Amino acid sequence: MWSVIAKLNKRREKCAVILTTHSMEEAEALGSKLGIMVKGGQFRCYGSAQHIKNKYGTGFEVEIKIKPLESDGY
Repeated sequence: MWSVIAKLNKRREKCAVILTTHSMEEAEALGSKLGIMVKGGQFRCYGSAQHIKNKYGTGFEVEIKIKPLESDGY
């Protein structure tokens, strides 16, 4: 599906593709304009990825992997 949407996006013809996702990275990769929908279809915000990040991006996602302590036999 990614390749189909990417091809449509590169053609820059007058068309629209609506893709629902929870991944901002996926939305940025496939679309030039993004929207945030709430309550089953009402748009809260519409614009470029940077516009949406500036308006709603107030936090960071951090992934931490902790290596277990090695046992000394105690």
